[in-house]
Amino acid sequence: MRTVILVMLYMIAFQPANAADEMTLPINQRIENIIRDLKQQGRFELPLNSENKNTFLVGRNYRIENCRNYPYHNQPDARSGFMTLKNDLKQGLKKGLQCLAGMSETGSLHPYHEKQLLDLLDILESDQTRTLRCVEDEMFAYAVAKPPSDQQQNKTTRNIPYPALVIDTYRISGFISGKHEPGVYREFFKLDDRQIDQHLNGKPQKLKGMHQYKNRSGLIFHEVVHWLGHEHTNISPDVVFLYETCCFGGSDFISDENSNRHFQQQACSILKDDELWEANNYKQMRLWKHKEYNQLKRTMREQYD
Repeated sequence: MRTVILVMLYMIAFQPANAADEMTLPINQRIENIIRDLKQQGRFELPLNSENKNTFLVGRNYRIENCRNYPYHNQPDARSGFMTLKNDLKQGLKKGLQCLAGMSETGSLHPYHEKQLLDLLDILESDQTRTLRCVEDEMFAYAVAKPPSDQQQNKTTRNIPYPALVIDTYRISGFISGKHEPGVYREFFKLDDRQIDQHLNGKPQKLKGMHQYKNRSGLIFHEVVHWLGHEHTNISPDVVFLYETCCFGGSDFISDENSNRHFQQQACSILKDDELWEANNYKQMRLWKHKEYNQLKRTMREQYD
């Protein structure tokens, strides 16, 4: 009888918490639980196949689809790409969530951002399936998120239920597209016939000056923030841009450490501005321009390598 009681107590203690229970936990514990969930080994929905159409299931309802070539088409085996993306997601969520919670070296932000954090935790703790899909040479963007209301009807995310994000492994690898006519490669990219044949029929070309995205965890958190419904804008606070710049150390397109540190500090200062975040939407737009916060993106782009 004693053995039966002990087994029952063990099962109760270690059964998964539901979303309602998790919402009553301290923020640091909720973040820790999300990260622990992504530390699980995961499993493939079906055995790996040669067509690159596979689904890797991780933790509570994370689906990683078609990502054997993530990130740069140089993985040693078919499984490694999925594991790399899982780890990038884990690192991105850990760093980003801790930053919004004031648990990083950036310090406490305005309480508005804690509300954004709580809304994001609700999404990450829900029973909704969260999909991360890889595509190859299908987008101009490095990655695209499926927002709550997909008004633009992006063809890449149209058939994926919210919340989801799509990563183009050609773009983050820095490859040029393989969908142009041969004359475009010859005249615009200055490739000779041998290079064109190799690009179209072999391994895609990466030319000098083409950007290979390095801060992948920052990119992923950037897209996850879009799940809250935030869009990019320059007439009012762009929290997606500010979060990535502040929480992940500047821009992936700027190699100079001093410049990145300066831009990071600027973004963090904006996120701590009481006057801005306590204003209504109309006043926020005025402050955004009056304080010249709208110039930060432009100034950073001028520093791109």
